[in-house]
Amino acid sequence: MQAFLPVAVCLVWYRRNGRADRVAAICLGITSAAFATPVAGYWFQHTDHQARLEAMLAIVAAAMALGFGLQIWRGHADPRVPVRFQGAAIGRLALVGASTLIVVRQTMEIAVVLRAAVVDLRSLDATLALCGGVTVAFAVAWSFTQVGRFLPARAFIRAAGTFAGVFLAQAIVYAFHESAEARWLPWSETLHEATEVYGPDGAYGLYVSYLLIVLPTLSALWALIRDRVLSKLPRVRIAECRPARLAPAALGVACLMLMGPGGGEAVTRARAHAAESARDVASIAARPHLLFRHTGRDADYSKLAAAALASPGAARAASDLACERVSFAAGRGICLQANRGLFTTYTAVVFDASLTSRASIKLEGSPSRTRVSPDGRVGAFTVFVTGHAYSNSSFSTKTTLIDMAEGDVLGDLEQFTTWRDGARFRAADVNFWGVTFARDSNIFYASLRAGGTTYLVKGELGLRKLTVIRDNLECPSLSPDNRRIAFKKRVGPQLDAWRLFVLDLATMIERPIAAETRYVDDQVEWLDDTHVLYALRRPGSEAATLDVWVAPIDAATPAQLLLERAESPIVVR
Repeated sequence: MQAFLPVAVCLVWYRRNGRADRVAAICLGITSAAFATPVAGYWFQHTDHQARLEAMLAIVAAAMALGFGLQIWRGHADPRVPVRFQGAAIGRLALVGASTLIVVRQTMEIAVVLRAAVVDLRSLDATLALCGGVTVAFAVAWSFTQVGRFLPARAFIRAAGTFAGVFLAQAIVYAFHESAEARWLPWSETLHEATEVYGPDGAYGLYVSYLLIVLPTLSALWALIRDRVLSKLPRVRIAECRPARLAPAALGVACLMLMGPGGGEAVTRARAHAAESARDVASIAARPHLLFRHTGRDADYSKLAAAALASPGAARAASDLACERVSFAAGRGICLQANRGLFTTYTAVVFDASLTSRASIKLEGSPSRTRVSPDGRVGAFTVFVTGHAYSNSSFSTKTTLIDMAEGDVLGDLEQFTTWRDGARFRAADVNFWGVTFARDSNIFYASLRAGGTTYLVKGELGLRKLTVIRDNLECPSLSPDNRRIAFKKRVGPQLDAWRLFVLDLATMIERPIAAETRYVDDQVEWLDDTHVLYALRRPGSEAATLDVWVAPIDAATPAQLLLERAESPIVVR
């Protein structure tokens, strides 16, 4: 939408003002963008400075949106009079460059994603979804070029001006967000995480793209209604409808609504629902059960939920804790939360057996992994300081160990001493994630990445020491008998080339989990000593929903669906 709609608005603007030379310049820019997209996409994919490039392009886009908005404002005084422009060849050349840049700014990223869908993932669903989105965006832009030609002058100016304002605001937010990711701003890490939800991939950022269509449409409709309908109605004395006179009445009505029986009943119902949920969870938790994050798109989305281990699909109960990831052992648990709002913040909540919060720790990035030791004494969590996934080579993580009794921080793994083959292991780009604990909580294992290679490290909390014991291993999970580690391993260059394996710690021999051949991006949980649990996304249009699957480690029997609409499973016996 951000590629095609801005060009469509400018195209109609210049066409309505009789500037055939400017229309031709924009058309030339569109043609240039078609040829420049593959080259720009290849460059964007292989550059080490993607955030800087996106920030610069967003700044330029904001400047162009501001300039176009000023042109609209200059012609707003009398929309019946065409706007006169200054400049000749240099202006047309600038317009060609601007049109090319606006389109390529988005299409180069589309090209990268399309290549990943076709070449790396070989996913027909992903390819069709991407192509469908591009087609819809192009159709919306083309529709505007047709409708905009016949709109009355005032309605068109309202629509074009509103679009320029929304696009300018969006470009400014993107420029700020990407500048923080590129480390151009003071307190960049904090600002980047705070604005993540408004960024190009954030939930609110996606809504702003929809506003590029909705708000200009509403502005044009309002102008049409005002000119065609309201202007013909008898004039009402404005003094009789002053906001100052209406405000006390509106305030009184609002107070009655809040203080009336309906408001009190709503609060009472909410409290009753919370109490009922607590009783339902306690009833399930009295027996061996699963704790997990509910992923169903309903009122309990992202809530920490429980289901009986004997029949996990029969019934579930959701608590009041909303979690991105969860872990629990020996009466203590960790819930990693995303507190989305004007500025998104992240928190690690330590809770007890009744799922009541006992302590909280502010996180420095978005949640990724968490584990609690079997004895409930030590916990660990990993956050993304930059990046969003381990498949991205530019990610940066922070892994922290905490005392589960008090919620005190015990240390960051980057503060530990790392050894390999008897020598100190040093690297500038060290990242740790995916901690898993042995029975006594002093011994643990984790993933280490440095220089583009991943390793398995064995940690000793008391000595604050890490030892590299194997390479090409990610997201380890130690079995209940402490004899094997289940992990994911990259088996090819594709973006979905991770498969599940098991490592025997006595012999250091690894073998694939033959029961599961799909791409798994999770730190598995052991159901028992011979079965593992993990979450998989649903295909196609339901990709936002995850389910928990179970697979045997020693048999070729296909994996089976264990729990629908769930992720981050934890077995509690």
